[in-house]
Amino acid sequence: MAPVITFRDASKTFAGKTPVHAVDTVDLDIEQGSITGVIGYSGAGKSTLVRMINALELPTAGTVTVAGRDIGGLGERGLRELRADVGMIFQQFNLFSSRTVAGNVGYPLRIAGWSKERRRERVAELLKFVGIADKARSYPGQLSGGQKQRVGIARALATAPGILLADEATSALDPETTQDVLALLRRINRELGTTIVVITHEMEVVSSICDTVAVMEAGKVIEHGPVYDVFAAPREPATRRFVHSVLRDRPSDETLARLRQHFPGRIVTVSVRADADARSALSDVLAAHDVRSTIVYGGIREIAEKPFGSVTYALDGPADAVDALIAELRARTGVEELTS
Repeated sequence: MAPVITFRDASKTFAGKTPVHAVDTVDLDIEQGSITGVIGYSGAGKSTLVRMINALELPTAGTVTVAGRDIGGLGERGLRELRADVGMIFQQFNLFSSRTVAGNVGYPLRIAGWSKERRRERVAELLKFVGIADKARSYPGQLSGGQKQRVGIARALATAPGILLADEATSALDPETTQDVLALLRRINRELGTTIVVITHEMEVVSSICDTVAVMEAGKVIEHGPVYDVFAAPREPATRRFVHSVLRDRPSDETLARLRQHFPGRIVTVSVRADADARSALSDVLAAHDVRSTIVYGGIREIAEKPFGSVTYALDGPADAVDALIAELRARTGVEELTS
């Protein structure tokens, strides 16, 4: 598919006594109909990057093109048209407490000049779609967090945008409610064909719904590609730190020191990937050598419907046998001997 959002050498610098380069010469394509996650530690530039998509921030250098429109060259009318085609949902919902659910969802339609009757029909349609048709006359203060976010999603969809931006949209929700909201976002993407861009620090969000992921550090996109490819074989240290900090599949230095008190042999971490033949071969390799292997740590989860993670083994046996085992494992999958 062709990209619907394109960044080319795009930068955003905030002037001041010490200028802040929030986004720094980014090249990035986001394909039509995809769900893209933007991840990175606090201050990486994620929010600024996404705010450039709906022209809440304009580039100070380079270009950002959204649905064929260069946002830096749009006048007031062009910006209004762009923002009508880019919906946004927020971490803290941003609902009007004095308006009913129906009033909140219908607000962008009123601003857009829709008639009262058209607004009423569209609001009813949207509330049914997001599963809270019975809450039309309720006020935000009477709703749960998940219900508030459904209102926010319905409001973001009011003008039928082709692009939906989600800024930490589930981080204020409990795990069960998060899954409900993610299922709704998947449905929006599949049934409406909406391109979704998600800012998140939650692996659950990326692994559940995203097709591709962009990793940011210090204003730059340092990795970008299919979710499984980026997480299973991260090239950059920042990506590896993020993956391991969230997945927690490898022992920390403190945990490793405790393990060594009980397992004096050599300790290796073996990657678990989607290749079923490689996973089957792992068992065969461990059984084929005169080495005692004990699982001492690990974590495996599903990303993009494929297994991903690692298992840490303590290996005990003759040095040459352990060397041979590690060499054969290395030939088949990712292996790291933990020496610290």
